[in-house]
Amino acid sequence: MKALVTTRDFGRAGFGLDDFVADLPKSPAERSTPQTTPDLIDGITLTSLVPNTYESGSLTELLTTRDGPIEPIVHVYQVSAAPGSIRAWVYHRHQFDRLAFTNGRFEIACYDLRPESRTAYRLNVFVLGSHEPFLLRIPPNVVHGVRNASTEWATFINMPTKAYDRNVPDKSRLPYVDARIPYVFKA
Repeated sequence: MKALVTTRDFGRAGFGLDDFVADLPKSPAERSTPQTTPDLIDGITLTSLVPNTYESGSLTELLTTRDGPIEPIVHVYQVSAAPGSIRAWVYHRHQFDRLAFTNGRFEIACYDLRPESRTAYRLNVFVLGSHEPFLLRIPPNVVHGVRNASTEWATFINMPTKAYDRNVPDKSRLPYVDARIPYVFKA
């Protein structure tokens, strides 16, 4: 498929780049920092995503180095999910998933199967999306699944800490109906 390109020259515009005004980002007080609580599975963090709202829409920062270092951005993809669809169960041995929920309404379940973890066998369930925009960081070896809990198609973004390698995939999977996991998504 070829992109459609339209070109037209207008000559001198009558104004220049100096006529533009700086568009400043939100101050640190208006942005959120990653949160952990004793109830969260060890290694999971939640970062509130604060939209910059304009009359024409909004802009939401998903990750920034402005407030300190972050893990590298090596792979970014968007997932489209049909209403009621379920993507479960998965875990990664090496990568962290960084899931940004800013659209729709998603139910996310995380289960800690790491026997050495201080939160071993703990379950966390989140409902995130346009009503509660958050970045959810899930550590390696934590089993997780996602269900689109809205009645419309919705999307979320993943920015894992390792690029996907088709020859050596860092993803293991079980069907979403598995009695060994103490959570059942509504189909």
